[in-house]
Amino acid sequence: MRLGFPRALMYYEYYPFWAGFFYKLGIELVTSPLTNREIMESGLKKAPDETCLPVKILVGHLTVLSDVDGIFLPRLVSMEKDTYLCPKILGLPESVLDALPAGVQLYTVDINWREGKREVLKQLMAFGGTIGHAKGRIREAFAEAQRWQKAYQRMRHSGWSFTESMQCFEALAEPMKLKDLGFKQVGRHQKPEEFEDGWLLDQVARSGCQEKGPKIALVGHSYLTYESYATMNLLQRLREKAQVVVVENVGPSPVEEQHSKLQKKIFWSHAKKIFGAGSVYVEDPEIEGLIYLSCFGCGTDSMTNDLLARRARQNQKPYLVLTLDEHSGEAGVVTRIEAFLDMLERRRDYESHLSSYGERLDRDSSLT
Repeated sequence: MRLGFPRALMYYEYYPFWAGFFYKLGIELVTSPLTNREIMESGLKKAPDETCLPVKILVGHLTVLSDVDGIFLPRLVSMEKDTYLCPKILGLPESVLDALPAGVQLYTVDINWREGKREVLKQLMAFGGTIGHAKGRIREAFAEAQRWQKAYQRMRHSGWSFTESMQCFEALAEPMKLKDLGFKQVGRHQKPEEFEDGWLLDQVARSGCQEKGPKIALVGHSYLTYESYATMNLLQRLREKAQVVVVENVGPSPVEEQHSKLQKKIFWSHAKKIFGAGSVYVEDPEIEGLIYLSCFGCGTDSMTNDLLARRARQNQKPYLVLTLDEHSGEAGVVTRIEAFLDMLERRRDYESHLSSYGERLDRDSSLT
């Protein structure tokens, strides 16, 4: 059995979980190609106007999934305790049903970790019945999925790039990619011991770290940060001129520590991670500036961006907001990031005694 999986939205966070789940069941997960002009235009035509850019990209990816036995698009309500995902994600898959290719069956399952691990497993067992697998097999696949997801998180926290990390899991879940990527063949039903003995971490050649230029943080939703077409290769452009850290390089403990400083908790899981990681970078003296990457119409970003901007000002940290939409003109983006990086270098070399916000550094500029 071959199930299509769109390379959009939750792919950038939870693909390893689903790759491990279906790997254990002997089901091949087929991801859509990288976003291109055709996919983008298809999504813009079929998606509702009021949806955000990432959802429009998702719709475009759904339209190009073919030669599969069905498309898998889970309804992700909550992925951790006391949080919810974005309202537009909660509306999936019903909000995008019109984008499905004719004759292709949709497979979905509700995942809500607020209800606890037992309820998640119960939902997966019910889903397993629709694809012909017994509860015992689903229980094993669930355990495998959790191992794969934890391995992915360890790789990201230890500094692996998104591309390096994801290639490992795609090669295992989609065996046709093994030869192209230079991976050793792994049997479809072989237990992947690589997560315990480090085999997986040896499969990808680590790229050299960029040591030149200022050290900056790029914060934002993962499904926008790593979406190279929609962001006009923003992350790659930045890494050519600076040392860049991202949200996923910060572990859960520092995020929780920063979150505890708020009077009221953020209950959107992505917003919580962005705020926590961004706050860590704001307080890190080695980070010379922050870039907040957002998309037009994102409700959670309107809150998170303001909270981080206030903290950046309190700590006299240069802060740039880039808001993207479906327009493809890259001149404005390039000009802004080049100006920001030039400002950081000039500030470091000549103007470190001056405030980034037009204030005296010896003056209390805290915000209440």
